[in-house]
Amino acid sequence: MPVLSRLRHPGRAALLNGVLVLALALVGLMTYRAVAVGRTPSATASRTTTVDTGTVTATVTSSGNIEADRTLAVDFEGSGGTVKAIYVKPGDEVRRGQRLATVLDTSARQGLASARVQLESAEASYDSAVQGQTPAQRSADEESVSGSQVSLRGAELALTQARQSAALDRRQRGAAVTAAERTLRQARSAQPVDHTAVQSARSALATARQTRASTSLADRHQVQSQEQALASARQQLASAKATVAVNEQPATSSAVAQAQAQVDSARIGVEQARSTLDEATLRAPEAGRVAAVNGTVGQSSTSSSGSSSDSSSTATGFVTLVSARTLEVTADVAEADINDVKVGQPATVTISADDKELKGTVAEVADTSTVTNNVVEYAVTVRVDRGKGVKLGQTAQLVITTGAKQSVLRVSSSALTTIGNTTTATVRAADGTTTTRQVTTGLEGDSFTEILSGLQAGDVVVLPRTSTTGSTGFSFPAGGGAVVGGGGFR
Repeated sequence: MPVLSRLRHPGRAALLNGVLVLALALVGLMTYRAVAVGRTPSATASRTTTVDTGTVTATVTSSGNIEADRTLAVDFEGSGGTVKAIYVKPGDEVRRGQRLATVLDTSARQGLASARVQLESAEASYDSAVQGQTPAQRSADEESVSGSQVSLRGAELALTQARQSAALDRRQRGAAVTAAERTLRQARSAQPVDHTAVQSARSALATARQTRASTSLADRHQVQSQEQALASARQQLASAKATVAVNEQPATSSAVAQAQAQVDSARIGVEQARSTLDEATLRAPEAGRVAAVNGTVGQSSTSSSGSSSDSSSTATGFVTLVSARTLEVTADVAEADINDVKVGQPATVTISADDKELKGTVAEVADTSTVTNNVVEYAVTVRVDRGKGVKLGQTAQLVITTGAKQSVLRVSSSALTTIGNTTTATVRAADGTTTTRQVTTGLEGDSFTEILSGLQAGDVVVLPRTSTTGSTGFSFPAGGGAVVGGGGFR
């Protein structure tokens, strides 16, 4: 093999060793020149940039997919029922409060009607308690007293008649007994004695006495009955007068309060009944897009259930609704950049399909990392307003502005060389000579770096260049060490 034979040749090996030594010497020399301050002639082919005043912006980029920030599971409230109608289908855009579906509401409507009747009754009772008697009520009270007085007069007349009838019966029956006794005495004193006449007179006297006794008993019962009727009529009249007196009194505070409590209770009943009726209609809690309808007409509304979620994870319910308020993009940011990303920073989201740009804000930065292909990354969520034509799942490029300063002294980041903690720039004078200056930097942006000291506006700075030599395969820096990239404060 020719290469191996050349490497084994002692003279050529010595020559190769010399080249290596020379290369090491050149590396040392260039390192020394990067940190030393001196004046050297500049290369004629070197590129330059000028220190000026302007804006320095630092960003972090990544990519992700458009997602909804909220997925809502919308269910019937209350006990639900049998589905009567469904008004939406998957893909429909709905506004806040729009009807989505209804269940049978016959029982709820009847309950509301009954509650309203109870409220009307309670309000009427309250008005009566506060306003006092109406003319119709006063007229009814007067008629009640007048009727009781008529009943009393009738009872008094009936008692008088019963007593008169008893007195008349007593006189008539007494006279009949007296006449029967006289007839018996006459029959006994007749000569000769007529025993048949005596016996007949005795029978007549017994009958007269028995009739007097039974008539007297009946009369007493009649008089007692009429006395009781009169007492009852007097009591009814007194009661009617007492009722009128009570009705004429103004309402007490306790009566008014009780009437008001009944009205309040009835109003609560109406509100509850109305809520029950409202629960028969399923409405969108906010604007959004219908992702799924998990029910059918004639089915029980309780066969599907779920709860709302503040993330884009799948939610179940009678209707699954994707919020239309805002969208979000979650992207992974490398650990080298994550410390520069903060909640509240502005971001630009570009839709890959049509380059549409959306303005957003960093809403969340994950505290825990994930490792993908040995790269440590952190999830960053950017929230953006929903744009017209933007669809869920679209790929988007994410640019987060981690720092920005305006009207500051700046220079192209590629013009600076940093070795360890020392940053330098090679400044070229008007006569072509160069001076290496140590500078202090501020915000390190994507293209420019803020200069705090060491350079002035108008300074011409030589851009480090890389050159290659021969076929040895070694590369040597022409103007300095590593070039500082963008990223933030250091």
